[in-house]
Amino acid sequence: MAKDYIIERLKKEFEGRELFSREELFDFYRQFEPDLKETTFRWRVYHLKVNKIITTIKRGLFTFSFKPIFKPCIGEDEKKISGKIEKQFGQLKYCIWSTKITHEFMLHIPGKAITIVQVEKDALEPVYSFLRAENIRNIFIEPENKEIERYVYEAENAIVLQSLVSKSPTQKVQKVTTTTLEKLIVDLYCDKKLFAAFQGNELVHIINNAYSRYAIDFTKLFNYSKRRRKETEMMEFFSKKTDMPNYILND
Repeated sequence: MAKDYIIERLKKEFEGRELFSREELFDFYRQFEPDLKETTFRWRVYHLKVNKIITTIKRGLFTFSFKPIFKPCIGEDEKKISGKIEKQFGQLKYCIWSTKITHEFMLHIPGKAITIVQVEKDALEPVYSFLRAENIRNIFIEPENKEIERYVYEAENAIVLQSLVSKSPTQKVQKVTTTTLEKLIVDLYCDKKLFAAFQGNELVHIINNAYSRYAIDFTKLFNYSKRRRKETEMMEFFSKKTDMPNYILND
């Protein structure tokens, strides 16, 4: 049976639905392929997502309302630091981003930006020493609250070096390993002192705008928040403070 016909039937089947489950999608395909195997079905789902026909909301839930993937703008400073790290440390896992990437979601934009450089924990000191030797200025390694208040906030183009949480959801943009939207939201929520300008109503504003404009994989987001030991707390925050629909927060 022609693939285009199946797609049209699929759209008609779930027309007007905000979301549908993996089980419902599987049952739909079995109308045309009664002996459909799980492995084949996974390929069907994969091609639907690649062709931007459906998108994942969370594990086992899909929607037709396709939104673009968030691709943060990579500044020259980030490119420069990324290039130095990759050249010196080879296969080291890292992530680099600037708080400037939050500006499109914000109501009140801070006057200064901070560049976040996250690397594997064992590499913190070597990377810090290397970047200092490369004349990278205003770099702070895992600053404590007082250092953040006295120096990071006051510095021009401050760079904060942190340990990278294992299995962090990152992506490549312009050959630079940077944050995903899921990781960005969790990091802003968790590092309250470092990201003081992004808390309270501003954080709610950021999350609501991010959700309305871009695709968010909430399974990925909550898996990362769990690794940061904030999953339950974040779910409660989403439920009470943001415009997230309840089905995203329910198992």
